[in-house]
Amino acid sequence: MKLLKNRCLPVFLLAVLTLSSCKKWLDVQPKTDLKQEELFSTEQGFNEAMTGAYVSMTKEATYGRELTFGMMSVMASDYSVGSSSEQATRLLKPVENLDYETEQFRSMIDRVWLQQFNTIAQVNAILEYIDEKKGVFSGNKYGLIKGEALALRAYIHFDLLRLFAPAYLSKDNQKYMPYVTAYGRTVTPFSTVEEILSKALADLDQAESLMTGDLIGVKGAADRKVRMNLYAAKGLKARIYLYMGNKIQAFAKAKEVIDAKQVFLMLPGTVINTDRSFHTEHLFSLYSEPFEARALTVLEPKTNLTTTAPYYFTQEAKLKGNIFGDQPTDIRYKSPMMQQIKGFLISHKFLYPDLADESTTLNLQRNYIPLMRLTEMYYIAAESAADPATALSYLNTVLGNRGLLPILANADLQTEIRKEYRKEFFMEGQLFYYYKRINASHIEDSPVAQMSAKSYVLPLPENEKIYGAR
Repeated sequence: MKLLKNRCLPVFLLAVLTLSSCKKWLDVQPKTDLKQEELFSTEQGFNEAMTGAYVSMTKEATYGRELTFGMMSVMASDYSVGSSSEQATRLLKPVENLDYETEQFRSMIDRVWLQQFNTIAQVNAILEYIDEKKGVFSGNKYGLIKGEALALRAYIHFDLLRLFAPAYLSKDNQKYMPYVTAYGRTVTPFSTVEEILSKALADLDQAESLMTGDLIGVKGAADRKVRMNLYAAKGLKARIYLYMGNKIQAFAKAKEVIDAKQVFLMLPGTVINTDRSFHTEHLFSLYSEPFEARALTVLEPKTNLTTTAPYYFTQEAKLKGNIFGDQPTDIRYKSPMMQQIKGFLISHKFLYPDLADESTTLNLQRNYIPLMRLTEMYYIAAESAADPATALSYLNTVLGNRGLLPILANADLQTEIRKEYRKEFFMEGQLFYYYKRINASHIEDSPVAQMSAKSYVLPLPENEKIYGAR
C-alpha cells in the first residue's frame, strides 16, 4: 500500500451527485480541507474531488472566461475592440494584436497556465489513489471516475499544447511543455509536441475502455454532458487526430460519436429561446452558477451620464456580414440569439436577462459553458471524409439544422467549413485553435497582417522557464 502523504486537497461539498437533476456543479468555496487519506476513503470523497476539478475549470482564468468568451475570442477577432468601452480598448488591444509581451496580456497568459496545471494536479491526486481504493466503489463508478479523470487530464493538456506549442503542421523536435501525470512536488520534464499528443491519446484509450457503457442521453438520468463522459473522450480523440492531420482516424472517431446517437442535433424549427447555448447538443460542458452574471457584466453596455459600449463588443455590421454572412435565417444570429441591449446588438448565447422574470417556469438552460459540441464532429467528418459527397452530406446536415440552404457540390468545402467554425463557435474560444491548426496566414478581421508559426505560440510564464515551477 502506498504511503498516504500528509497533503491536503480542497473538497467541494456538493450533494448534486446524488440528486435526480444532477446537472449543476455549484461554484462554492470548500467548507474544509481534508487530508487525502480521509478524502479518498469513500466513493463520495472521490466524487467530491472530481467535482472540485470541474469547479476549478470554471474559474475566470480559464474556461469561465479567458478560454471561452474572453482572451481566446479576442485573439480570434470575434470582437470589435476599437469600438468597445474605453477600458476594454486599452486593455484588449494588445490581446487582439497578439502582443504577448505586454504586461497585462502576459499576466493573463500566466494565469491560464497556472490554473490549468492546478486542475491537472487535482485530477492527478485522484488518479494517484483510485486503484488502491477500488474497493470503495459501487457498480461501475470506479470506471467512470477514473475514466473521467484520465480524459480530463488529456483535455486540459491538449488545450495547453494548442496554446504554448507550435501547430502540428509546423512542429519540430523541441520540448515545449510537460505532460504531468504525477501528483506532488516532482518537476515533470518537458516533452515534444509528438510526445504530448501520444500521452494524451494513451490516456483517452484507457478512459474509453473504463467508461464502456456510459450513456449520456438517457432521459431522466444524471446529465453526463457536464462530466467528461465516454463520447466526449471519443470526440476529443477526433479533435486530436484532426489536429495531427490523421484524417482517417479523425473521421472514424467523429463518425463513431455521431452514429452512437447519444446526443442529437436539434430538429430544424426547434424553439431555442430557453436553450441558447444549445446544451442539448453539447458533448461536454461545464456548469457554473455565476457564469451568466459574469458574462452579462462584460457584455452589457455601461450607463452613467452616457451609455458606452460593452467591454466585449462586436459591431453590428461585423456580426451580420463578416461573421454570420448576411443570412437572416441562421438561428445562431436571429433573435433571440442576438438582441438589443440599450441600443447595442449583443449576443445572447449565454444570456437570459429578457426572461429573468419567467425563469422559474421556463426551465432555462443557463450557466452552461460549452467545451465540445456535436456539430464539431460533423465538421470534422466533413473535413476528413474520403470523398466529396460524404463530406458535403455531413456539412449540409448542420447547415439545414441551423436554418441555412445546403451548399452545392462545386462549393469550396474548406471555405464553407471555416465559415461554420466562425459562426458556431462565436465567443467560445475554439476559433483561434482552428486558424492555428490549418496554419492560416491571416485571422479574419484581425489587425495582425501576417500570421507566422511563432504568432500562434504563447510564451511560457517566466518562473516556468527559470525554475520549472508548477
